Amino acid sequence: MKKLKRWIKPTSLKVKWALAAGSAIFLAFFLFSFFQYHAINKWMLDEEENNFSRVLDEITVFFKQRGQNVKLEDIYESRDLMKQIAEKDQTIRILDRQGKQALEIRGENEPAFYIPFQPVRDKEVKLIETDDKKILIGHSPILSNQFNGYVEIIQPLNRYESIMKNLFWMMSFTGVAALLLSALLGYLMARNFIRPLNKLSEAMRSIERNGFQRRVEATNAHDEISELSQIFNKMMIEIERSFRQQQQFVEDASHELRTPIQVLEGHLSLLNRWGKKDPSILEESLQVSLEELDRVKRLVGELLELSKADRELADYENAKVNIKEVSRKIIRDFTFLHQDYDFELRDDLKETAEAFMLKRHLEQILVILLDNAVKYSETRTRVEVRMYEQDKLLVLEVKDEGIGIPEEDLQKVFDRFYRVDKARSREKGGYGLGLAIASKLIYNYGGTIEASRNEPAGTIIRVSLKRAAKLEEEK
Repeated sequence: MKKLKRWIKPTSLKVKWALAAGSAIFLAFFLFSFFQYHAINKWMLDEEENNFSRVLDEITVFFKQRGQNVKLEDIYESRDLMKQIAEKDQTIRILDRQGKQALEIRGENEPAFYIPFQPVRDKEVKLIETDDKKILIGHSPILSNQFNGYVEIIQPLNRYESIMKNLFWMMSFTGVAALLLSALLGYLMARNFIRPLNKLSEAMRSIERNGFQRRVEATNAHDEISELSQIFNKMMIEIERSFRQQQQFVEDASHELRTPIQVLEGHLSLLNRWGKKDPSILEESLQVSLEELDRVKRLVGELLELSKADRELADYENAKVNIKEVSRKIIRDFTFLHQDYDFELRDDLKETAEAFMLKRHLEQILVILLDNAVKYSETRTRVEVRMYEQDKLLVLEVKDEGIGIPEEDLQKVFDRFYRVDKARSREKGGYGLGLAIASKLIYNYGGTIEASRNEPAGTIIRVSLKRAAKLEEEK
């Protein structure tokens, strides 16, 4: 059994499928044939016994009709009649009270059988087996004033055994043929079924060698394998997109880190050559180095926040936040920190609204949006936060009157490291990661974020979030 398992394990799926299909069909055919064979066997034995018993009854009735004066001569005279009654493979004997044979009518081509005599009081039929042959033996008494004895009939079941033997071989050959045919059909069907799997395997090998561009050819089979191919294609599109984003992320991060590292390297070299003897160079280089180090620290912090946003969202089934409460708190904090800006909160919600989001994530998103509004706006300008409901979604709008975003860049501002004015952004301390973090958090909760121009100047960032109550209804 272990050797069979070791042989089957590395075998092709087509062979395994053919073996499984062939075995299943053969097992079903075997069970059906087994029960059919035994049912036919019992039916034929019953038929043979019924016919045998009928002949024995007819001979017994014949002698009873002759009355109480049946003589041995009468028995001899009825020889021809008994030949007509008997079957061709039956042997009929008339025995006296001591079991001595008085008359024998042997069937055609039947050898003589020796059966030990046993007296009986009534009709008796038995089935015995001798030398792998089944034989029916029947006895019935003959009672008269002139002769008392027995009728004995012996019948080998030659016809029954011949039919059952032929039936056995026919079923055996049919079973073997069914096994081979089912295995062949199973192999052909398996080859057709796993053709999409072969294409999928080829696509995977091609991807391993050449990259993520290869896709599996779509089919209209509408089965599990076709669905698997579609899922694979979608997965590869997502993996390719993620890979390109990751590649772009690494390139952008490397580019952003290169500048402060080069500045640090330059000032450290300057310190090494001149700073030991010149206090002014020492102070200036140390100040610049600390500033660049602070930039690197802030950049690394934002990268970690973005990586954390990529990994979240766990299944926050009970995540909900009071959007009014959080908005008022963040506006209050920014009003205190940036007193030279005019912050305004417009609450157009008719009732207390709870959004599907964790409180800390909503706070983080509002901080990012208001911080951008402050960075890219002049002092003494207005920053407005508006809350309202649209299409059963809770909407937060942050409007500023700053430098604005060109029309062609509105869809790009949520990309990592994307900045409209790189020089101004670097001067303000931005790295183009804030909106990327905010959008990732919002999409994790099934919300949306979009940017548009605020006329005559500035930008509008619109965030749409699901209601917590609405999410419970969907469940």
